[in-house]
Amino acid sequence: MKIPVHLAPDVKIALRLAPMTLRASIVDTLLDFGDDPAPPEAVPYAKIPGAYELITPTFRALCTHGPEDVDHVSIWVLHINT
Repeated sequence: MKIPVHLAPDVKIALRLAPMTLRASIVDTLLDFGDDPAPPEAVPYAKIPGAYELITPTFRALCTHGPEDVDHVSIWVLHINT
């Protein structure tokens, strides 16, 4: 079941500033967190329960999700490598 993915205001700003083709690719990847809030390519972040870091060649993102009764993922940080 797909759950909502919420983007922090700074993440939205970073996406708006990114080139269109790069933006589309990043958004697709971030929205995949709605299918799996802890995908295998993401690593636990700073021993914070439910926090994960995803590092790719084009960007780095930090996200959190709560226990199963919390029905969303939040993307808090996005650093785009340009």
